[in-house]
Amino acid sequence: AEIKRFVERMGTQLGFIIDQAEKSLTPYEIVKIVRHPQRFTLQDILENVYDSYMELGGEGEINIDPAVVCAKAMLVRKVGKDIYFHQVMVIGHEKGHGEEFRQGGSAKPWGNEKALRYMQMAETEGIPIHFFIFTPGTYPVEDYPGAAQQIARNLYYMAKLKVPTVSFISVGGSGGAEAIGLTDMRLMAEKGYYSVISPEGAAAIEAKLKEGRPPRELVEKCAKALKLTAKDNLELGTIDKIIPEPPLGARKKDFDFFRRLKIELIRATDEVVLQTR
Repeated sequence: AEIKRFVERMGTQLGFIIDQAEKSLTPYEIVKIVRHPQRFTLQDILENVYDSYMELGGEGEINIDPAVVCAKAMLVRKVGKDIYFHQVMVIGHEKGHGEEFRQGGSAKPWGNEKALRYMQMAETEGIPIHFFIFTPGTYPVEDYPGAAQQIARNLYYMAKLKVPTVSFISVGGSGGAEAIGLTDMRLMAEKGYYSVISPEGAAAIEAKLKEGRPPRELVEKCAKALKLTAKDNLELGTIDKIIPEPPLGARKKDFDFFRRLKIELIRATDEVVLQTR
């Protein structure tokens, strides 16, 4: 009984500390939460939000990019006694949990080209597309086909897509986020960040650094100035809705968060369909 009381007391104290920490989070601390190894990834979403999925591969050796995952997924929902099956195309960045080959979710031009091919497939089949943005930025390949050129091709095609598109942003940096980010409805994780550049990148430019790490104070200052939090993005109109997360961010096993995300994705897709009708 004594141990039980001690555990309950510690649990209450820990809850209080977490709540206090949540209230005083700085933009750079939010960036740190997003980069935490326990943060959920696209793989966790595919396994916990969708009822079934099948990953689709690239074509030929040039099309294989583990940082971009495309999958055909099924969402099942119950309305009264009826069960409805919705097929969707899932396209997103897979950061992984430290695997070198995924480049931390930084897509190469051929990864974005793979994404473009499956956008076209979804359009042919008339199924909605769900995009998941988990990238600090695109991988800087300047040789042909070139990172910037491929992002431009994707943007050009996404502007004309004839199927409903919804995106969910956990970490969106630079043009890498835009390569699969031009959508009808944009949802964003409460502890996510969406920005034109990473705080470290901005600080390096500000300090005119060629190499090495910029000072921590400058990085924190840039994180604040970039207005990269979900709250800032909603106020600026660059996203449409914030998906709440548990205190200090959702992790791989936060099943309540995945349940909420599933409901929000279905709702957002319905909204887009009704708007276009």
